[in-house]
Amino acid sequence: MRNAFLAAMAIFAGTTPALAQATVNSFTPQQESRAKAEIVSAGYRPDKLAAVQDGNFFFTATKGDELYQATVTSSGKVFVGTGLMERDMDKPAAG
Repeated sequence: MRNAFLAAMAIFAGTTPALAQATVNSFTPQQESRAKAEIVSAGYRPDKLAAVQDGNFFFTATKGDELYQATVTSSGKVFVGTGLMERDMDKPAAG
């Protein structure tokens, strides 16, 4: 029984580095700052970070009084969608 426990611990110890590796959705504060700076350079104000996937950052951003979906690619390019409609909070959601 003791040998089985030691063997299991040796296997687990060998896999620990793999478990600690970054995932495709991981990012550093520096990467987030660079993405925000790219949005500002494009003339928008970054609002909320919605998601990150494979080095691509997805934010909501504003320009004037309009809300937009902004994507910053891993190469630093900014793509901004058409304006998002803000839902009137006094009305229930459609559907």
